[in-house]
Amino acid sequence: MRIKIIIFCLIVCLLTGCTSVVEIARYIHDSDKIDDYIYSEAVVVNKYIEKIVEALNTNDRELLASLFPEHARSKIDNFDEKIDEIISENETWPWPSIIRYKLNEDNNYQSRSDRGKIYKEVYANTTIEFADPKEGELYRSSLKIAMVIVPVDDFHENNVGISIFAIDYGDFSTDGVDKEKDGYDIYAFGH
Repeated sequence: MRIKIIIFCLIVCLLTGCTSVVEIARYIHDSDKIDDYIYSEAVVVNKYIEKIVEALNTNDRELLASLFPEHARSKIDNFDEKIDEIISENETWPWPSIIRYKLNEDNNYQSRSDRGKIYKEVYANTTIEFADPKEGELYRSSLKIAMVIVPVDDFHENNVGISIFAIDYGDFSTDGVDKEKDGYDIYAFGH
């Protein structure tokens, strides 16, 4: 009789609390990530990634440039040339169809507030993979993108958008990014 009661209680708990059991299991599995990255931040990052992919697919220089706020554009040395370099990379050796892009796991965020004003930075890394349109197979090296996005900045006007953007094939070092240490830079294909 005791075993039947325990089984009945377990079934009731699973049927009524199924979502909480799944949430607890996910929490335990992802506990190291939860401390470093809030999943709602991924929504902001995904919107930027989708716009970047659209700009790369259509060679839309203006769309790519619009993702950087005015404040960042004025701080980045040779901003227009660097945006042109990213677009011209595709024009000289056209990228085939983008088959998938994903937000990598090594992301983070930082925020601060003072007297009711909020500033938030989201650090994001993504991978873009291509396919040969004729064969549908993985084609060419994947593009890696690392960026810092400022979704909220109450301290500076016109500072919402990408502040640091690095793009290259495969894994690359971001040691040379933001040499001035002012929080704004573009690193494109080794430059």
